Amino acid sequence: MLEQNVCRFVPREVNDHSIHTVHFVLETKEQIYTGLRLKSLYTVYFVLQGTGKLHTRGEVLLLKQGDIFFSFPAEPFAIESVADFKYMYISFLGARGNRIMDKLGISPKAPLYSDCWELETVWNQGLLSPTEISDIASEAVLLHTFAYLGGRLPEFSSRDEGRIDLISMIQKYVDEHFSDPDFSLERLGSELKYNKKYLSTVFKRHVGVGIVEYLHTVRIQHACTMLRQGFSSVSDVAFRCGYPDAQYFSKVFKRRMTISPREYMASVRSATTIQ
Repeated sequence: MLEQNVCRFVPREVNDHSIHTVHFVLETKEQIYTGLRLKSLYTVYFVLQGTGKLHTRGEVLLLKQGDIFFSFPAEPFAIESVADFKYMYISFLGARGNRIMDKLGISPKAPLYSDCWELETVWNQGLLSPTEISDIASEAVLLHTFAYLGGRLPEFSSRDEGRIDLISMIQKYVDEHFSDPDFSLERLGSELKYNKKYLSTVFKRHVGVGIVEYLHTVRIQHACTMLRQGFSSVSDVAFRCGYPDAQYFSKVFKRRMTISPREYMASVRSATTIQ
């Protein structure tokens, strides 16, 4: 027990975009393995009971009660029930979430964190929160989970610090220039004084997705924000997000969000009306 005050200064992040939680779900349906699949969002899972398996491109991991695991955009995976398997999950997007996962070393190479029993109460309470504050509750559970994992994970070795700084530079550049329709890896490499192939290799290895895929993710995140703020012209949103071709923008949007921009607008209006 602490016997004296503790004061910690929290550094402010530059270009700190919000985390947008999309789903907060209790899954009780049996998961049957039929092959790997893709999801367009980042997702964190908490195993409530039983056992299951996480299938990835490179291995099969055993899941048990109290485990936390992740799935990533453009990384194929599948979940399989083994015995009385139930879990909860939160899907999310947002540049801040990307930075937090990079900081903690959460990636497709390290998707599973065992024996996180202490998080069960937080997840259960979050799921039972009133619908009116479901967005706040789900984001709180997500950030609490990140903080918990951060307390368990070892510190980065000095050998990796340089690469982590480079990844932050790449993300910062993308976050600041995503609306430029002429964005290219060649220009990024020229600005950062690195070979574009080296940048792509390092970024993919540590983040789990390529730079172009990350660019699309940032653009779609910004598009979702604009649509939630009341923008009604798909062409205008597309242009402001770096897509001069509205049809191509709609195709990319639907691939990641599973619905079209207009359907997303309708869902936002419907949710606002219900509230």
